[in-house]
Amino acid sequence: MLKNGIEIAKKVREHGIAESLKRLVSNRLNGKLYYNAVKLIFSPNQQGKRILGIWDYKSLPWSVGDPLVFVEKLSMLRIERDAEEIDICIVYDRANPSGNRRAPYISPADGQDYALNFLPLFSTCPYLGSIFQFNSREEFYRFLKTSSDRYYIFPPFGKHLSESYNFADSGYPHFREMEVFYKTYGYIPYLRVVNRYRTWAERFYGNHLPEGAIPVTLSLRQPLSSNNDTEYYRNADPAAWLLFIDQCKESFPGVVFVVVGTREEVFHGLREQSNVVIAKDFGTSIMEDCALIRASFLYMGTCSGVNTIALFSDLPHLLFQFPGMDNYGLKMGDNFPFQTDNQKVFSFETPVTADLLFNEFKSLYVKLNREEWQTPKLFDRR
Repeated sequence: MLKNGIEIAKKVREHGIAESLKRLVSNRLNGKLYYNAVKLIFSPNQQGKRILGIWDYKSLPWSVGDPLVFVEKLSMLRIERDAEEIDICIVYDRANPSGNRRAPYISPADGQDYALNFLPLFSTCPYLGSIFQFNSREEFYRFLKTSSDRYYIFPPFGKHLSESYNFADSGYPHFREMEVFYKTYGYIPYLRVVNRYRTWAERFYGNHLPEGAIPVTLSLRQPLSSNNDTEYYRNADPAAWLLFIDQCKESFPGVVFVVVGTREEVFHGLREQSNVVIAKDFGTSIMEDCALIRASFLYMGTCSGVNTIALFSDLPHLLFQFPGMDNYGLKMGDNFPFQTDNQKVFSFETPVTADLLFNEFKSLYVKLNREEWQTPKLFDRR
């Protein structure tokens, strides 16, 4: 097919456009080939540059939150460089997909399946051009050698080759850069949830919640399946959250809590609550959980990756048990500068009790406008 296209392009040059168009009309069978060849020859050269983001699973984590922070960084770069769009390359090694972190749950047999499951996370980029996924480093470098002049590359290629861009710092520097960006531009670009997922989330609420119910999404991190849960301080306290949910039955009877996250995070007692819906009981994907969060009235959760879809948006939220606030340049009780008056973050040093959850929820809930939220335009949060 490529050879035929090249031959046709030569004929167009040889006979000229007018004669080629005559032949196009007289030869219906090859009409499309002639037409597309003319378009190919006279297609304009690309003038501007694009951003190319490289997410390399050899050095970067298989996670939810970290790719979303990465996408936010690329979005800021696109604005700062006045680039056309953002292209993203996802790279992993077929023989060793778990990379330097030696993730025990990712084997060569299922590396591609994991990569495809995580791939939609990169669709949250509001300036997305193309996505390329490579399971061969050689193929990735071949692509890069032929295309690098079109791009501003991030991370800088030296950091990619040295594997020093690896989120060992949990992305803290990018949050500092977000603060600088916000001071300069007065906003941050919001992560995007595409129309298909937003429509699905609206249907989910209509089908599985009582008529007129107000959905409030929760994500409640639980201990990792392994015994080596080094970030235990981010885990939700089931007793405190269950008591809070129980208190809301009487005070906020119209509220239904929709719990998102993994199946393993659904702790004992949640299903027994009449004002709780478990999203994973309906087989939700990562992006469907993100859509449920963004289409909800407000969101609450303990610090985990899925928080990020709320943090980089205008969705009202309460985020608990954030570690290392000083790493973000914040003191206990501070918010990120880019958060709104309806968004709040709490350090892991703040004890999470049922009273704290209830009081903070009540304070936020009563000042939000439910009628405005129910208008369709508010589902388009970017």
